[in-house]
Parts: sequence; structure tokens; C-alpha cells
Amino acid sequence: MSQEIQNISPIKQRILQFIAELGRSKREFYSLTGISRGTLESKTGITEDTLTKLFTAFPDLSPIWVFTGKGEKLQSQQNETSPLFTVNENIEDKLLNIIAQKDSEIKALAEEIGKLKQEIIQLKELLLK
Repeated sequence: MSQEIQNISPIKQRILQFIAELGRSKREFYSLTGISRGTLESKTGITEDTLTKLFTAFPDLSPIWVFTGKGEKLQSQQNETSPLFTVNENIEDKLLNIIAQKDSEIKALAEEIGKLKQEIIQLKELLLK
């Protein structure tokens, strides 16, 4: 069985783990989601249709966890450590906050580009010597 699990994709392995933790049989899972039986055990890739059916049946399942294995399995368990804005802000303040954050990111990226351009110039000078 463990050899069988190793031959399928990590995404399918995580979905199978999720099913097991739900305490449901694969048969129940396939029936509930409309995914064709045996899909998760096959060695082929996973389709967009299969993923759509999965997330439709389990909207709280975290796509990040399914795709990467990182974070919490369920979105309701994830903590938002830094909300983008507070409840009392009006839409204009929210937009200004977003713009200020983007401006800061653009400035940092522009500085990085400037440094990289200088490095390129220095490297070209070294090659020409």
C-alpha cells in the first residue's frame, strides 16, 4: 500500500490524507464530490475538473495546503496575522492604504533594479579588460 501511495502525486496523497481524516470511505468521498471512482489512486495527473469538484464539495479546504502541503488544511484554521485594513476604515482609506503599500513595493523594486544595473555595468567592464 505505501508503495502504491508513493507512485501517485503529492496533491493526490494530500487529498487521500484529507479523506482519511474526515473518517469517510473513498466510495463516500467519490459519491459526495462527483469525482470518478479510482481517480485519486491512478498514477495520472489530477485535472482541473477534479480539483473544481473537490473545492466545490469542501469550500473550506485550503488550496494552498492541497497544492503545497504548507499551512493549515482548512481555511477556517488559518490566522490572518496582518489584515490589510481595519473594519472601521472607509473605502477611500482602504484604497489609499493599498496604494501606499504598492508605492513602497515599487520603490524597493526600483532600488533593486538600480543596484542590478550597476552590477551589470561593473561586470561588463571586467569582461572588457
